Amino acid sequence: MKKYFAHFISLAVFVMILGTSLVSEAAMKTVAVGNFIDGTQSRYGKMICEQLQSSIQNGLVQNKNYTVVERSNLDQIFRELGLQNSGVVNSSSAIEIGNLSGADYTLMGKVVEAEINPYNNLAYEGLKAKVAVSVQIVDNETGQVLSSDMVSDTDSSATKNNLKKFIKSDLVPGHMSVNSDSLIYNAAEKVANKVLERMNKINPLVGMVVAVKPNEDTVTFDLGYEDGVKEGDIYTIYAEAEPIVHPVTGEILGVDEKYVGTVKVEEVRNNLSIAKIKDCEVTPMVKDKVKRK
Repeated sequence: MKKYFAHFISLAVFVMILGTSLVSEAAMKTVAVGNFIDGTQSRYGKMICEQLQSSIQNGLVQNKNYTVVERSNLDQIFRELGLQNSGVVNSSSAIEIGNLSGADYTLMGKVVEAEINPYNNLAYEGLKAKVAVSVQIVDNETGQVLSSDMVSDTDSSATKNNLKKFIKSDLVPGHMSVNSDSLIYNAAEKVANKVLERMNKINPLVGMVVAVKPNEDTVTFDLGYEDGVKEGDIYTIYAEAEPIVHPVTGEILGVDEKYVGTVKVEEVRNNLSIAKIKDCEVTPMVKDKVKRK
């Protein structure tokens, strides 16, 4: 009896350690952000490449869910592998990047569109900026391409109000000044945020519920601004259930997850967030896990 009890205690302790390590493993990854290549004929192309690379790298660092390979070290590795001007990476090169830099993922991109064009929708005339980037995210351990798609966004602003001739009021401006560089910059920032969202889906942010207020339909969890949480983010709540044990070897492969529900972040502080319960099958409990969708 004592033997079985000791085995049970050992298993329970192992599961607790495993759960903690799984959260840490999911939360902290190293990313190699390669040079973004200009594939446009636009005068904005080079500027957008530099901006995207910088914004994505800064976003990863601020997230605290990642570390980023130092630029000088990565440039040297890319030169050795002949990848500094490619914008893409194959499986063998990705594995080599991982071996040389310690990075879990490589993120690269090629700007294929960076333009500002006029528009006229009868009511207004203005300028519309568009940035489109081909982005690739590769697992450096397996060489598997985890994400490879086109990411684009726009920003626009009116320069002329065509309704002015029908409205006799000084409160309605006829012409507006627009900074075209700001438009292309804003469009690129939107693209950078979308790329970061793709990265976060591959490596979701995971935390723990630390307080529940059923009368207010809110939960508090231990992730905040420092971890990249934003107001309006949606998180899934789940409870760790039975360990998953290999039927032959007896090896504990992981812990089963029981879905609890979803919450929407309403308030973010430095190291915690308060979220409104949206749809829960059961009442969330302290020590339940949260994962960004």
